[in-house]
Amino acid sequence: MMPLDQLRSQIDTIDEQLLTLLKQRSEVIDQISDLKGELGLPLHCPERERQIINNICSRNQTLYHQLDLVCIFRAVFNASLNLQLLKNTKQAG
Repeated sequence: MMPLDQLRSQIDTIDEQLLTLLKQRSEVIDQISDLKGELGLPLHCPERERQIINNICSRNQTLYHQLDLVCIFRAVFNASLNLQLLKNTKQAG
């Protein structure tokens, strides 16, 4: 087994990769928010969230329990909705 400091360094690298992916996701969310506004669609789409959760759970090959993954993705969904709401508030004001 690797020393603790090397394992923690790997975690730090993975965390940076996660941040990069979250940045990319937020940029796509920004575009989706614009498109939903143009099309008159609601910001929140529970059916889409269910599709994503079902897909993630069916493909889970991690050591994480399925319920934990659901919590992680629900947090991402909530943060994404908050981004959309904040953008709409700024545009309205």
